Amino acid sequence: MKDAFDVLMITHAGLCKGYADALKLILDIDEDDFGTLSFENGESLDDFSEAIRATIEERYKDRNLVVLLDLPGGSPANTALPFMSSSRKLIAGVNLPLVLEIMAMKKSGTTWEELDLDDTCKSAAQSIVLYNNFLNGGNV
Repeated sequence: MKDAFDVLMITHAGLCKGYADALKLILDIDEDDFGTLSFENGESLDDFSEAIRATIEERYKDRNLVVLLDLPGGSPANTALPFMSSSRKLIAGVNLPLVLEIMAMKKSGTTWEELDLDDTCKSAAQSIVLYNNFLNGGNV
């Protein structure tokens, strides 16, 4: 049997809660299907690192995990880097199209082995458009 995967979003402040609300609205997915951790104002990096460690150990130990991070080089991403392994994929710079795509794949039963995060990341990057170009007769 091929392995499933889990998803953990780690962001600054309440951004991951906003993604969670959007997932509920758009895909009818609630927070039981993924985890969230927020780096809050005033929280020490040591405490935040411990929260990441505890969450991974308690909820995702021995499981395949996609970790979605908001900002490359930001505190959540830098703090999560030591937890990367062959069974944990970290993606920084997430946007809503990426979160939706990964959760749709999880919901549809895509396995860890089938998960193509390179193409998924490229597709999410291409979802960013400047509509003014389109309205002025150019390409989106």
